[in-house]
Amino acid sequence: MPLTLYWNKDKVTEEIRRALTELAAEYPLHEGAGEPTLEFISGAPGEPLRVSREGQRLRIRYATLSDALRGLGAALAGLPERGEIVEDRSFSTLGIMLDCSRNAVMEVEHVKRWLRRLALLGYNMMMLYTEDTYQLPGEPFFGFFRGAYSPDDLRAVDDYAARLGIEMIGCVQTLAHLAQILKWAAYSKVGDTGGILLAGEADTYALIRKMIECCARSFRSRRIHIGMDEAHGLGRGRYMDLHGCRRPFDIFNEHLDKVIGICREHGLKPMIWSDMYFRMGSKTGDYYDKEAVIPADVKAAIPADVEFVYWDYYHDDEQTYRDFIRMHRDLGKEPIVGSGIWTWGSVWYERGRTEANAAPCVGACKKDGIRDLFFCLWGDDGGYCEFDSALAGIAFAAAQAYGESGAAMRERFEAVCGIGYDDVLIGCELEKFSAPPILWDDPIYGLHWLTRRARDPECWAQALAHYRRLARRLSRLRGQTEPVDMAHAGLLARYLATKIEFRMKLEEAYYSRDRAKMEAMARGTSRMMRLTEKVIDSFRRQWLRRNRRPGLEVLEIRLGGVRQRYAELATALRELVSGERDSIWELEEARAMPTEALTRCNARGYRGLASPSSIT
Repeated sequence: MPLTLYWNKDKVTEEIRRALTELAAEYPLHEGAGEPTLEFISGAPGEPLRVSREGQRLRIRYATLSDALRGLGAALAGLPERGEIVEDRSFSTLGIMLDCSRNAVMEVEHVKRWLRRLALLGYNMMMLYTEDTYQLPGEPFFGFFRGAYSPDDLRAVDDYAARLGIEMIGCVQTLAHLAQILKWAAYSKVGDTGGILLAGEADTYALIRKMIECCARSFRSRRIHIGMDEAHGLGRGRYMDLHGCRRPFDIFNEHLDKVIGICREHGLKPMIWSDMYFRMGSKTGDYYDKEAVIPADVKAAIPADVEFVYWDYYHDDEQTYRDFIRMHRDLGKEPIVGSGIWTWGSVWYERGRTEANAAPCVGACKKDGIRDLFFCLWGDDGGYCEFDSALAGIAFAAAQAYGESGAAMRERFEAVCGIGYDDVLIGCELEKFSAPPILWDDPIYGLHWLTRRARDPECWAQALAHYRRLARRLSRLRGQTEPVDMAHAGLLARYLATKIEFRMKLEEAYYSRDRAKMEAMARGTSRMMRLTEKVIDSFRRQWLRRNRRPGLEVLEIRLGGVRQRYAELATALRELVSGERDSIWELEEARAMPTEALTRCNARGYRGLASPSSIT
């Protein structure tokens, strides 16, 4: 529990008073007489943060508001009780980018809750990644049925963040990753191929102008992230029909120059993801190709006033990060670095990948003097992660940045986030065997079941034992849905174990043609349907406590389909027992497929696992 602290409004600056007033909505911070009393002392620019306890006074000496609030986080956790805390800020910018485009659009009030936590952990920047989930004047399909932020929403978040010393940076896409918009006929004139805008088209820049104007009006910051990553196939669709075959480097630079011109008109300083330059210079199209060649004329044509963001969530060695920092500098750019707190393709924060990859990234950035660092939290494949669990990763990343010990980080996390750090980490064990493919796997086809077993015959017995143990460990937290939905984690562990066990028993009953066992399995499908319904309800609870409604239907459709397939399996089993059919075709086909062939099956994601047939 956080300490109760007191402060005197006459002895703090207006800036500190505003921040304390906002934080007092959640934390035990009281204006008036009492002990211990907070004392804030403004230091010189660049001076280290110092937090100490002197009798009944908690003294915080700070250079920036962000430093002061990180010091306050330490005070709430009681960390100065063990001696003075001295911290140098290694990074001018330490932030996060939260994905609000893969279905999960976080409610404004929940964003504010996150901002309070970010401030007390020492972050001073946040980006909401919005491809189409913000409203634009005259563009009704922007955010249509997607939970889009209104201009008032964005300004409210920006105002709140500013009071906590956090810079909100507008984050849009001005080239690729716009499939959600380009699917509408209204935008047929501005599409090149897939989700890529048509470069060189006047209507394209009219639309981009609206995007940039929205950011200029909504956020105080004069920095803006304009995306432009992963534009695979640039210039090979309608662009080629109109202009012929041109070198992608040239199309990209010309488009970038036009977009930056719009940014200049609005006094904005743009940044882009850097990957396209390296991909276009690689013979294999790989971002991380150290042999990539970027021609001299291309380098010369890169606008001087654009910053490059080097994103890398995948490497576990410092040297790779240092090599790519150097390669960016060789292009004449001082990179901003984007690491990752793994939330994508998983139901819970992925601790293993985060700690393995973010820690060496932070280490490399410190050694090479990088000043701007942020951590991405993506929602690929539907945004179904319990994002509040990722606060543990956010705390870990901050501790790496500030050089905070694991013990101190745990105490700070509990005081700031309201739950034990190690309790949240128990839920991370959901991803040991990758929970989403098990969730989406069709109960009859069992594509994931078959391919994984082909690669590792013992995997399902191990997974069953693991999820049973995990369910027992989480049982003591089964009633806890706030501030992290541990009840959701516990239910998922039970569901995964039960689904695995059911498939084992199904194969045993079917392939032995044991009539009694098949009858029992038919009855057992009712339990699986009820349990699936509970999982749907649980996803709904944890989604709506944090997000706007749009996107929830995707999970309901997916899991509703799983439930219906259990119903179909029950019918098929009863028909088999009664003699109306002599086999279940899908199970026969599964047995006939050679094991070696199954090892090469690449079915992935919901679309690949729900059915071998086309899902449009």
